[in-house]
Amino acid sequence: MTQTLNQPGTTARLISADAVRVWRGFRNPAMALPDFFNRLNTVFIPATVQMQIDAGLDCYLPAVPAGLAGKPDTVPDETAILFWDSQETYTDGFKTLAVRTYTLTHAAVYATGSRADFPQPFAGVVVADQPYYLSNEPADWMGGRVWHILGSRPAAQSPEEFMTQCAAGLSARQKSGGFAGAIACCGKDYFAYWELRTGSDAPAQPDALFQAVGAATEWRYATAAQNTPVDHGLWEQWPGMDVASGDFINTQFRRRWEQ
Repeated sequence: MTQTLNQPGTTARLISADAVRVWRGFRNPAMALPDFFNRLNTVFIPATVQMQIDAGLDCYLPAVPAGLAGKPDTVPDETAILFWDSQETYTDGFKTLAVRTYTLTHAAVYATGSRADFPQPFAGVVVADQPYYLSNEPADWMGGRVWHILGSRPAAQSPEEFMTQCAAGLSARQKSGGFAGAIACCGKDYFAYWELRTGSDAPAQPDALFQAVGAATEWRYATAAQNTPVDHGLWEQWPGMDVASGDFINTQFRRRWEQ
């Protein structure tokens, strides 16, 4: 049965800044790139929505930089931010068969080092692989403009130098403000950042303030999310989605509190 889609901005719900899981996924090297994309399109991206709506998933924004020219293997092949009603809502999801089943499907596709974590408030310093939020204000990331930066550590820099520079970029962006939400995660070899802008004057494409956050990176990917419906049910005959290398999407779906 096809769902009636929620239209962005018509039924907003402000979600706590700490109720987001920040995913960094590395492709299993035994899986060829075309097979990886096939699995994302036919299983993982749509199943993330359809198997977790009733568990309290509120927003899901995956990006797939796998296959982009020059991307180092140390930079994730897929990133995503997934918002829930609360951190407890996410934890309670594992009491359900649907969420446990969905989680078990990851093993053959993703390599060691793939992980998701809840963020902490940013206070000027970053710890490797710990996500942060730059604003305490709640927001609904399904609406508005969402931008994403993913970049690599310069070869000439140590991980410590790289993380120090990334922290400086985040501090400057936090001070300048003008965003409705901002999330970051810095690994020893990569930097990931997401920013939400709202209002009718929000630029369609990443601007200079946003781009400056990733100045410490060498290889860099910066993009704006495309609103993309995920409106096919689990029991429909349907070939899947058409997400390609470099795509960043803001999935649009009717959330459980909108039923």
